[in-house]
Amino acid sequence: MASYTVNKAKHAVLTPDTVDTVSFGDSVSFLIISNRTTSGSPIFFTFGDPSKGVPAPTVNGDDCYVVAIGMTLSLVGDGTASDVKLISNGAQAYSVMVV
Repeated sequence: MASYTVNKAKHAVLTPDTVDTVSFGDSVSFLIISNRTTSGSPIFFTFGDPSKGVPAPTVNGDDCYVVAIGMTLSLVGDGTASDVKLISNGAQAYSVMVV
């Protein structure tokens, strides 16, 4: 499991079947997640306020968001700090950014 703390953006590659956690100290109004790889597997993720606990995602898991291969997803945040937890069964390149 890799853990990163950043202010605005993280760009990395997932290790298959291993959760990455990206923690943002800045407030999150919009969350943008890109699966930058053009082949392979979708990325599943959860996000939320770390003080309330953010469940770990699972591949094809219930209550997980998904970003398909080569796609970008934008979500509205709640204006607080946020943890994003990501997993895939492939070595997917990803970007997580906040606005």
